[in-house]
Amino acid sequence: MKIVSIAEIVKLAEKLKKDGKKWHFHLLTPDCVFNKEGSYALVLENSSDRQTLVNYSEAKQEEAGKILLELLHGIKTDESYKKTESATSLEISNMAKRAGELTERGIPWHHHALFPDCIFNKSGGYWVLMLEDPETKEVLESVTDYKPDADLQLIEPLFYKQKE
Repeated sequence: MKIVSIAEIVKLAEKLKKDGKKWHFHLLTPDCVFNKEGSYALVLENSSDRQTLVNYSEAKQEEAGKILLELLHGIKTDESYKKTESATSLEISNMAKRAGELTERGIPWHHHALFPDCIFNKSGGYWVLMLEDPETKEVLESVTDYKPDADLQLIEPLFYKQKE
């Protein structure tokens, strides 16, 4: 992984989208199962060119995450965005319920959308949506053979609704 600035990550994401290339990103917390550095990390994977960029910081890069989320999935996190109201599976329903409980109690949580070609995805080509529960240390997962757009529209706004 090449270490770069937040601005470089956002600029590359905009270019990749414009060029129609495959890419996605991750916001990793210090205690994330995928994070070995112990600080916050913003990771951009350019799957088309097999390039991975990262920025490490002492704070969650929430604003950059919102920009990248809208670029990648078209999901806005403000109140004007009409999100999906119901889960598509029991796994997603449980994930959304747990995220809501943690948010209500002010306990920070995070999740991942692992694309089939993601460097963190060990599912053998499936889409994986997962939530890391900070209390139980459990990982809730939904594995599908299709892009979970409706599930992301449910989970992403919950994530950005959390208070720091």
